[in-house]
Amino acid sequence: MKRDEPMRTKAISTIVTRPSALLPPLGRGGGESAHAFGWFHVRQPLSAKKWLVAEVHPSDGHCPPPLPKGGSYEVPHVAKGVVRSDAMRNPTVNRCRLVISASLVAFLVALPVRAQGPQASTPEPLTEIKVIERVTASVDRSLAYLASKQLPDGSWHKNNAVNALAILSFLGRGHAPGHGPYRDVVERGKKFLLSTAKTDTGYVSFSSMYEHGLATLALAEMYGMDPDPELEEKLRKAVDLIVKSQSPSGGWRYNPNPGDQDLSVTVMQIVALRAANNAEIPVPAPVIEKAIGYVRTCSHASGGYAYTAGGGPGPQTTAAGILSLQLLGKFDDPTIPKALEVLAKYPIKWDTSVQYFYYFHYYAVQAGYQTGGQHWNDWHPKIRELLLSKQNGDGSWDVPPGTAEANEGVVGPNKIYWTAMSSLILEIYMHFLPAYQR
Repeated sequence: MKRDEPMRTKAISTIVTRPSALLPPLGRGGGESAHAFGWFHVRQPLSAKKWLVAEVHPSDGHCPPPLPKGGSYEVPHVAKGVVRSDAMRNPTVNRCRLVISASLVAFLVALPVRAQGPQASTPEPLTEIKVIERVTASVDRSLAYLASKQLPDGSWHKNNAVNALAILSFLGRGHAPGHGPYRDVVERGKKFLLSTAKTDTGYVSFSSMYEHGLATLALAEMYGMDPDPELEEKLRKAVDLIVKSQSPSGGWRYNPNPGDQDLSVTVMQIVALRAANNAEIPVPAPVIEKAIGYVRTCSHASGGYAYTAGGGPGPQTTAAGILSLQLLGKFDDPTIPKALEVLAKYPIKWDTSVQYFYYFHYYAVQAGYQTGGQHWNDWHPKIRELLLSKQNGDGSWDVPPGTAEANEGVVGPNKIYWTAMSSLILEIYMHFLPAYQR
């Protein structure tokens, strides 16, 4: 198949039994709609065990047929509730997007919405075309800025955390190695990350497991789109290093050895392992169980999660703790409800109320999306509008003055970290990255 040839896909609509690992539990989203600019789906609870799942893809270079009015047609079980590479790579997607979106909006409106306690969930604003257009335009400007700052060797900074976040920003918009207008940017970034991987250990970092976790995440997300043999080999080694570096208590710390742990480093390894698992790189079950146990030890009786077990909760670690358990499959963990209450109290403002502004919101928006319902509806419009209002004319972002992330020595030059993080937060609406799906 040629690089730009449309991938063959099909229109699907089906009633499936709800696999807990793939669909949100009842009460975490109710009737909902979403789209990934070419992979559109509606999920509606029909009973305690069955969901209506409608998924539409471009087919043979043409827009798919509309969904049947007021209903659906049944086909065999849809395999996985993740965005597939064929949908991401299809050049006909933009041409079909608005037609399909309109069809699904009409379909969703016809479905009853399941009540969640005292309130009913509402359709996510992903169905609001104007919102999506604004977010898309903003992200496209940011990617143009990031592309202009890439160095000839494919990096953006001598810190693989920053490099990984920049690459993830492009992947989050659907650009992949070998596909899309930024194919060369992503390919150069991939090659740089691979060139820094230690051949003996698989360590993809210049300094710490922060870098390694984010670099492994980027490699795993690329591997799901680009089955490059070198990429697979080095991804497997990177994952193996994370596994071997897990502490006896179940967490991770700055260095690649199993001696200590904190939640800040741990969440990055958990996200990387989840992405690797999505890319069919196996992760041992005991590693997952130990990680679940460690995150729980960081929970605080009053709600939220601490940097280390026994400490007080903080904004960054509370968001990280919630998302960690969600990505580990523990959506209904008893420590989460109080943590969500704590999280909801943090202001979404461009000031010093949260010292690590981007780190916090990167995990908070994902945790909110995984939670769904009223928490998500209350959270995401505020951070979306704040970021859209703060974007610079050249597509970049700054950082709230006086916060810890204003230190260039920590986040790198040329506003790369700030801009990549802002892009990733907004790309929660696009669902190209498997981590950005329920």
